[in-house]
Amino acid sequence: MTDTHADMRAETATDNRRTFLQTIGLAATATGLVGTAAGESDSDESTTDGSDADLVSISHGVAVGDVTATTAVVWARAADEATIHVAYSPDQSFDRVGYDRTTVDAETDNTGQLRLEGLESNTRYRYHVWATAGETAYRLQDDRRGDSKGRGPKRSDRDDDHPGKGRGPRKRPGEGDRDDGGSIDDAIPEAVESGTFVTAPAPDDEAAVSFAWSGDTWGYGDDPVEPPFPGLETIAERDPDFFLYHGDTIYADALTPAGKITEDTPIDEALEIYRGKYKEMRDPPSEVAERTNLLELLETTSVYTVWDDHEVINNFAGPIEPLMPEGRRAFREYWPLDRDDDAEPGESNRFYDSFRWGKHVELFVLDTRQYRDPNVDLDSKTLLGREQLEWLKGALADSDATWKLLASPAPLGYPSDSWATEADRTGYEAELLEVVEHVQTEPISNLVVVAGDVHKSVVSAYDPDDDGEFEFFEAVAGPLGAPAGEPDDLYPALNPTEFFAKGEYRNFATVDVDESGETLTIGVYDEHGTEQFEKTIRTDDIDAAADPERPDRIESAFDDDAEGWLVSQNGGSNRPVYYGSGGNSGGHIGDAENQGGVAWYYQAPFEYLGDREAFYGGTLSFDLRQEPTDRQFDAEPVEGGDVLLQSGDLKLVYEFRGVDDNPGEEWTSYEVPLSADATWIDVTSSEPLATEERFREVLADLEVLRIRGEYRSGDDTSYLDNVVLTK
Repeated sequence: MTDTHADMRAETATDNRRTFLQTIGLAATATGLVGTAAGESDSDESTTDGSDADLVSISHGVAVGDVTATTAVVWARAADEATIHVAYSPDQSFDRVGYDRTTVDAETDNTGQLRLEGLESNTRYRYHVWATAGETAYRLQDDRRGDSKGRGPKRSDRDDDHPGKGRGPRKRPGEGDRDDGGSIDDAIPEAVESGTFVTAPAPDDEAAVSFAWSGDTWGYGDDPVEPPFPGLETIAERDPDFFLYHGDTIYADALTPAGKITEDTPIDEALEIYRGKYKEMRDPPSEVAERTNLLELLETTSVYTVWDDHEVINNFAGPIEPLMPEGRRAFREYWPLDRDDDAEPGESNRFYDSFRWGKHVELFVLDTRQYRDPNVDLDSKTLLGREQLEWLKGALADSDATWKLLASPAPLGYPSDSWATEADRTGYEAELLEVVEHVQTEPISNLVVVAGDVHKSVVSAYDPDDDGEFEFFEAVAGPLGAPAGEPDDLYPALNPTEFFAKGEYRNFATVDVDESGETLTIGVYDEHGTEQFEKTIRTDDIDAAADPERPDRIESAFDDDAEGWLVSQNGGSNRPVYYGSGGNSGGHIGDAENQGGVAWYYQAPFEYLGDREAFYGGTLSFDLRQEPTDRQFDAEPVEGGDVLLQSGDLKLVYEFRGVDDNPGEEWTSYEVPLSADATWIDVTSSEPLATEERFREVLADLEVLRIRGEYRSGDDTSYLDNVVLTK
């Protein structure tokens, strides 16, 4: 009796699979496919029940990522060692089909990725994924495919048979497609997962492009936000061309059912925790939630995935983080990535790349974690690493896309632990300056930064050289599932203009570029899809080109605001106080310090920095006031003396000589010669005084200009006005 029922179940499964394979135009080419049960397994995830006896279940949905005009990567995870198969077609009725397969095992936690090639641009594809216990292969059925030998869909010779002229109807998996009243879906076994995605328009195709982005999901702080995440479902309902999953896709260092990564986690245990985090993000434990909505989103569109810190551990710096290789390996295993031709499990390093979407859009994806120096008090630090930085500069300069979309996990203009850090933790700002200078001098047209990380939504624009023209716009979105705080001020050294800022809610944002390429619209939405803000940018709203006639005078009179100046090496603040009156004359800035320690400084904004070699032989002048004026001291040159000029590790220091040269309670004016003929100390050379060659070298790539604010031991208050740099 039992054997009879087993035979019936096997026959039912065989019929189900035969119908499915025949419907999509595939036939088995290996013996043992039909009617063969799955092998013995130690995994309780394996599917060996009566309906799909020889199939291994796809355990955590499917995904497509890193899509181009002609390629895409399909991701899936089997419940056990298996062969994963994918069939795909640009025709909703699957009259034209492509096929590929790969084997998976415990080496990659049974995850696999298949690179589809020869796709048609600007076309909606549908795909089906399933797994078998043996190394089964399929071939295109001759009666439906003629003599097609390749894996990709065979193009029709007749134009009216060619649906690839457009994207076609946007139908979701499971919707009926066949005109004869039947449906491919009627033949799909339960163990088969399905999805859709859109290929990118060709680089010369004038096509509209729409995408959404956000990040930061599940497990953060003492009161984590748990699934489901409505924002993921809302994004899926909008049906974007693609979704940019912008960092902190898991919180490895927050407690969830999969565990928690800490600094004390043994390296040989970390990989399984990381893997568990990705699995629960797709399929959470039933006691937590029925779903996260991530599977539903990944079934309906493609994804470009970016990592940030919580894929490994909070605020990590890759080169010194022992857990980074394991976190990187799990990230690569669980996302469809196509950014490194030499990718191997646990070894490949490259996550940065660019992706073209038609004539008007190119997306530049950055990795701000893997190569960064630790965020400690260093004179100069790298965020991207020199190789990635040079790639970015070259790729931006070479792009002829109308709009350049820079996907940076952390904002360029909103203070965080990345690009724009606190003024007394300098270093990354030097790399930011290098990027901004490159944008100006190339120039890079129509640059828009899309970012996450800071758990607020912000839309802003920046004019770092204060010439009245924006060099770039920036939009920040998130979180989707983590707690959110109130917005902070933008980074003043970049001369920002803020259009919108909101915190304390979960959100995502969108970019829509019209078919002509003339406009780009940024939309910000709460997790339920209610619009919070919209900003349309035109190509003439951004002019990154630097003035061909370099200025011979740069001035801060502080008549309207603090003009981007910061305070460094002050334990109590990093932004000066602005005073609208009482200056010499008009407005001025000031600050106070009551913590003792080394001298603190006023730090110049980006307007003063960059290539300033032309100012050699000129002067730096400013007015200072101090109160009270007793207990004054001389700052050590290594701290910065009275004026500091810095380029990388090169530091030049100028000191006022004598007690009478210290500022008084009335405004005191200073004029500092920018010449080796004056007594400038070279604190990074064996020669005590700066040479002209060294001086010009520093000015040619000036990264830091500081003016001493503290002259008194103990509590002090200082004021600054009328800073002028002249040739």
